[in-house]
Amino acid sequence: MRAREWAIAGAFRDPTDYNIPALPSWRVSRTERGGVAFAVGDEEPFITAQDPVRVRR
Repeated sequence: MRAREWAIAGAFRDPTDYNIPALPSWRVSRTERGGVAFAVGDEEPFITAQDPVRVRR
């Protein structure tokens, strides 16, 4: 639900105008084997995918 609120508010104005918190900034990095990892600042990654695959929606 939060993603939908960010998308709608971001398309028309600043999300903070609607009392929606700003989207956090994450550091995205690749692992040695081609995986992906998300972290906040210089902290350890909070989520990783060792073998990500493309999907169609």
